[in-house]
Amino acid sequence: MRRVAQIEVLREWLRVERSHPEVDWFPVESLDERAALDELLDRKPGAAAFVWRDAPVRWYETTLGREDFADLRVVEGPDRLRWRALSPDGTIRGAADRIADGDPGELTDETGVDVSTVVEFVDEMPDGPLVLSTREGCVPRYVADGNHRAVALALRMRSGEFSPRRAYVGVGANRVVRPLRQRLCGAVEDALDGYFGR
Repeated sequence: MRRVAQIEVLREWLRVERSHPEVDWFPVESLDERAALDELLDRKPGAAAFVWRDAPVRWYETTLGREDFADLRVVEGPDRLRWRALSPDGTIRGAADRIADGDPGELTDETGVDVSTVVEFVDEMPDGPLVLSTREGCVPRYVADGNHRAVALALRMRSGEFSPRRAYVGVGANRVVRPLRQRLCGAVEDALDGYFGR
């Protein structure tokens, strides 16, 4: 694993987004870090939210092996919404198992995930690294970008086929002290308001 600058990750993530035919072209290399983050948040507001929410984020480039997929999670989000609805246990492998055992059309209708794209990627995997997010401490890795590709890789693994995959891992700050202090301050204010009748 090697440490990389955030701008490198943001630009590569935008290059992957640019490869989608329905997305208008934009000059990735000319963007500074702030402009790249703004562009990414415009295009992928949910998936990229951790970049500003968990700031500062330390970025690493790595290669994911077979064992790395055991605990890899689908993108963070509300329970039972899209990817989290597809995977009963929240893992990439859980989503792959459900696709292998189900009907792609029915799963798409039920979850909103384009399952046919996952199935297509099993045979023809597009280029580009996965983007993973985690936080300091004992926090699992979530796929922020590349869920279709990651689940397709997990489907390949079911048949014994696997090739290592390049990924960026963003390690965000695990905010504990500030929220705890804010909650404590709120509780004290409520108690004082109650005591003084405000």
